[in-house]
Amino acid sequence: MSDIKNVVVVGGTGNLGAPIVQALAASGAFTVSILTRSGSASRAFPDGFRILDTDYSPSSLEEAFNGQDAVVSAVAGAALGEQKKLIDAAVAAGVKRFIPSEFGSNTDNKEAQELVPIFSRKVEIKNYLESQTSNGLTWTGIVTGPVFDRSLKLGVLGFDISARRATIYDSGDRPFTASTVAQVSSAVIGVLQNPDKTENKYVYVGSFTTAQNEILATLEAVTGDSWIVDKTSSTEKVEAGKEQVLRRRDSTAIRPLITAAMYHERSGSDFETELGLSNEVLGLSKEDLATVIKQVISEL
Repeated sequence: MSDIKNVVVVGGTGNLGAPIVQALAASGAFTVSILTRSGSASRAFPDGFRILDTDYSPSSLEEAFNGQDAVVSAVAGAALGEQKKLIDAAVAAGVKRFIPSEFGSNTDNKEAQELVPIFSRKVEIKNYLESQTSNGLTWTGIVTGPVFDRSLKLGVLGFDISARRATIYDSGDRPFTASTVAQVSSAVIGVLQNPDKTENKYVYVGSFTTAQNEILATLEAVTGDSWIVDKTSSTEKVEAGKEQVLRRRDSTAIRPLITAAMYHERSGSDFETELGLSNEVLGLSKEDLATVIKQVISEL
């Protein structure tokens, strides 16, 4: 595959999309554009980037993608389903590589799909991408585990920094692989710079593989405080979360469900041991857990 130079990011002003845009530009290897919906209320676009307005009609998307070598999707929530429109337009415009919005749990894992049925949205997109390879489009799914620094700040990993309180699932020793925002952004660059090695497959990356008890010990060391610890069951939380999401249509239960599933013994969240990481192929270095936690604490 020839070099990828022109890259458009969808969701380029979001919590993950914006750092990806900045990292792509800082690399000096790409000409970066940001796709935005015409009439969008959010116009906080960074300076120095080409903004591509679209009404999301097939012709408008195809026009926006003309001349682009790769599309990076960083959309979330309800917008995940609209990726089929993006894929169709990418095929029509002759785009070489499509990176769907994965950047989290291993949605290719059958047991993880059972624990979190809403992963089916991402599975559908992966299946649709596979159906388009005969039309010349290639794809790469980047599986990162939780975006650690952002998730720690938000308290969604079971750690409430301001309250010095931890919710530990099961034994607290279940290992899981996680990536920082910077690592996720670097992984996107690594994929685009190694298109032949990353074609039509998932790649698994991580800053480190850790466990809740290790995180708690590090948090206590960094803050100098003893934390309050609550114990809970991943199985019970998964079942309760599935009930809320599937039957009650409670979207606020999605994030807690994904967290509980990640700590479940059947989650397949230890990519490093169970699958192997593509860090070396993508030019990624490991990071130090304590250093990352110190940085998070300093920013709060």
